Amino acid sequence: MKQPDRNAVNAENLAKKRPLIRSASHRLGSAMRLVAFAGVSTLLLSGCGNDADEHDQQVEADKAATSDPTLVKQGLYMARASDCAACHTTEGGENYAGGLAFETPVGEIFSTNITPDAEHGIGDYTLDDYTRALREGKTTDGHLYPAMPFPSFARLTDDDIEALYAWNMHEVAPDSTPNRASEIPFPLNMRWPMWLWEKSFSSLEPWQDDAEQSAEWNRGAYLVQGPGHCSSCHTERGLALQEKAQTQDEDGYLGGAMIDGWRAFNLTPDVKDGLGSWSEQDIVTYLSTGNLQGKAQAGGPMADVITHSTRHMSDDDLNAMAVYLTSLPALNGEGEAGDAVNDDDRDAENPTATRFNQGAPADDVLALRGQPLDTRSDDENRVGQLTDATAGDRLYLGHCAACHGANGGGTPNGDYPSLFHNSVTGSVYADNLAQVILNGVEREGNEHSVFMPAFERRLTDDELINLMDYLENRFGRDQQKTSLEAPNSRRQQLNDKLTDWHDE
Repeated sequence: MKQPDRNAVNAENLAKKRPLIRSASHRLGSAMRLVAFAGVSTLLLSGCGNDADEHDQQVEADKAATSDPTLVKQGLYMARASDCAACHTTEGGENYAGGLAFETPVGEIFSTNITPDAEHGIGDYTLDDYTRALREGKTTDGHLYPAMPFPSFARLTDDDIEALYAWNMHEVAPDSTPNRASEIPFPLNMRWPMWLWEKSFSSLEPWQDDAEQSAEWNRGAYLVQGPGHCSSCHTERGLALQEKAQTQDEDGYLGGAMIDGWRAFNLTPDVKDGLGSWSEQDIVTYLSTGNLQGKAQAGGPMADVITHSTRHMSDDDLNAMAVYLTSLPALNGEGEAGDAVNDDDRDAENPTATRFNQGAPADDVLALRGQPLDTRSDDENRVGQLTDATAGDRLYLGHCAACHGANGGGTPNGDYPSLFHNSVTGSVYADNLAQVILNGVEREGNEHSVFMPAFERRLTDDELINLMDYLENRFGRDQQKTSLEAPNSRRQQLNDKLTDWHDE
């Protein structure tokens, strides 16, 4: 597959259309919560013990040894496979200059400048320094927070780390943007206890092929476990907020998890709750475009993965990932990391029901044409509420039908997806439906861009719930009922913004 131009993803342009709370919903956002464990701190440990002159000489030697254009190109590919841009580029900022905010239970943390600027970036890193940072979470200044997925990057091979170093030092433009200090109060801002967390929970070794598996399986396992760091979102975390499993040999691996209010779904081949009804080509199509018609469309953190990472990968690599994912032990559950599948526990009334085949077309909103869509008075303006029995129907016709169709069928090419046979409306949980309505969707795929506006400033809480009820009852899972917890917990994060807007 022809690789897109390296400048195809322009962080500055994409940032202009990102949702207001983009950083909070970032796919690595929940990993930042690990800072609450063990009183994580900013006490910096001594890094390199070499004489400064010798260290500088080694930096220059390593840069010279990795200047080959072929190696740099390999590094660019691995940087995309590792999704570096998504965390290390801010809205409107320079590429890889850091500063992206992550909310944590104890304060705010910011991603770092990874450009080759010697003062504020990593321009003074040797190849060994770079390797330690990726595999062990140790920088020349001390310990990284485990929002940096070094437990997964421990899988990276020596060759790929060398290629990443070559790309980082020779392709990325130096930028002098200073790193922002974390906003975590003392003593929780001390980092020295991180060595205990690292020792306890970061146990993967550099990748070695499994001789009993095919070359394709091995390549896929490497990409999923290592650079792709899929388990950081799709595997449930333990009491210390560590991933409960990092390989297919451990219970709960890729069985699903919650991340910043989004449900990262089950990636195992369970037919009902996972990807068991997907072919290998389905997985390739989804990872390259973010759109699998009649099943799923990427939004939120997964849209970032498509935009910055998987759409740039070769078909061979995406197919290898699909081969590996379809080989995993099947687990039930839709994002709470379920147990091994027990068919006896299936819904006896509808044993073939999956997250992807729920709902049917419904055109009841057509009866509302010609009637007023809004029962609110002028003085209530945007903060009023629809109170009649057809509130959900009217909201759908007024806000959704123009794109998704009066019957919910969307468009043939899937740019505006069908709302039935859709993984979000077909889920037993309302989390992702609330997130999509509130935050919208922005995604770059191999074929074209996709955009859905955010409705966080257009809908009141009651309107949001009425609309979700309508969508679920008409197009989704019959037994699903919107839980007030899903939208309200999300609204809690938006209270200040909504209050400011309502007062305008």
